[in-house]
Amino acid sequence: MVEIFGSKDLGNIIRDLRKRAGLSQDALAELAGLSRTAVQALEGGKETCKLITVFKVVKILNIHVHLSHPLIRDMPHE
Repeated sequence: MVEIFGSKDLGNIIRDLRKRAGLSQDALAELAGLSRTAVQALEGGKETCKLITVFKVVKILNIHVHLSHPLIRDMPHE
């Protein structure tokens, strides 16, 4: 598991995993239904990237996102 502390950390992880998967930015963008500019912005750590963009990319790269907080266990889950 890797902790991230900001958009730069997330962008670096996504870039590394994309490259390890042998995908170009264009290929990842096409698979995720995004523009190459959106992938570039995400990998570059742009803070104003849309959350839907993040979720589309992490789904394609098979990244699992987990939230941790002591009160989460007391919350109803769908």
